[in-house]
Amino acid sequence: MVADERLKADLLGEAEEEPLDLFHAIAVVKIVEGGEGRLPLLRRTGPMMVELVRDGRFVCGDWASGGIGFEVWDMTADEAADRVQDYVQRVLDGEQQFIPEEPCLFALPEYVRT
Repeated sequence: MVADERLKADLLGEAEEEPLDLFHAIAVVKIVEGGEGRLPLLRRTGPMMVELVRDGRFVCGDWASGGIGFEVWDMTADEAADRVQDYVQRVLDGEQQFIPEEPCLFALPEYVRT
């Protein structure tokens, strides 16, 4: 879908300066497509973020200890995508609280290269 590709480009563009989390990603979806409520927006955003991770267009990680830098998860893109997908599903099923910067931050691969 053309709309999906545009939205993916918008999400990737948002990460050009610094990593984003799922809250930031659903805000982008809300701005671009409209919609209300975190869970309905997460239903749309979650699978797209999982796909971007699986395709290697985003890497998952967290702020480095001390808050300087970014530490990429030590796992394959497929493993990271599965972990994000599991988190999203648990939130949607009401088994997990939706917390900022959880399960990770999403960065462009070039953001973390040295």
